[in-house]
Amino acid sequence: MKCGNYSGSQHASKLFIAVDMKTIAVLTDFSSRAEHAALFALFLAQKIKADVLLYNAFQVPSLESVGHHGGDYGEIKKSTDNKLSTLRGNLEAEIENKSLPATWLPSISYLCEEGEIANHIAELEEDDNIILIVLATHGIDKAQAFMMGDNCLQVIDSATVPLLIIPENCAIKNIEKFAFATDIVHNDMDYIQSLASLAKQFSAEILIANVNPHLPLTLEYSNAINAFKKEVTSKINYNQVYYRNIPNDNVKKGLNWLIENIKFDVLVMVHRKGDPFEFSFKPSITKKIADHVYIPLMVYPYPVSLVPSF
Repeated sequence: MKCGNYSGSQHASKLFIAVDMKTIAVLTDFSSRAEHAALFALFLAQKIKADVLLYNAFQVPSLESVGHHGGDYGEIKKSTDNKLSTLRGNLEAEIENKSLPATWLPSISYLCEEGEIANHIAELEEDDNIILIVLATHGIDKAQAFMMGDNCLQVIDSATVPLLIIPENCAIKNIEKFAFATDIVHNDMDYIQSLASLAKQFSAEILIANVNPHLPLTLEYSNAINAFKKEVTSKINYNQVYYRNIPNDNVKKGLNWLIENIKFDVLVMVHRKGDPFEFSFKPSITKKIADHVYIPLMVYPYPVSLVPSF
């Protein structure tokens, strides 16, 4: 069951293409973290000329958990709808107070559904205009704050459009550099081209970071790196893309070094289950990078047929 003031192309066939009307979906639980993520999404929407959809999945308590009266769906739905309306009002006030003349003014709508958030991602993505899902980090403490909430992990596994996970203490400012982590083994050109379409909106650099586990470099791997760089040059239509090899025989340590030593604004990864780059979703590695939770993480899902152009 749904509530809200939003209607999208709910039954259109799913294609990842450039669209005239772009929408950023913001998952919210009405926490301060989620409101900060919504403000970040609003800033991003103004840069890429997109609209914003606020989305909440609410739970109705069971009879066992609340007693013989059970959960009151109508009251919970009304309360959720009111909270979404209030959040929309706050964002609209933010636009009114801070937008300069000729700035894109996003249309802000909202939608809520009953149930687990991850179970509704596929239905939400049936709207072909949605090109990005924004959500906040979930966690009680600093070590858990970087990608450790169950809902966050479930959304990552469920989504088929890119996700942008926003830490509660990251600054909302112009993006100057994206760091795209790759192992060059997989063909990431479509993802890099998609990222380039986003980076253009900020005139931002893209650092392609390859943690090289082959020490010393084998001839085969050296040839693979050269082929990868040539493919980037020939296929990626953006002149601010740079490559950096990070020599380390441990991928996780190499990426930790990247986070600790290279200044960038957004870390970008492709979510392939079982890859070494899945370090971001594991508690032990999370604790190691807990001091760097100010860095937003953009996650491209894999596999998908096409990726969005921003």
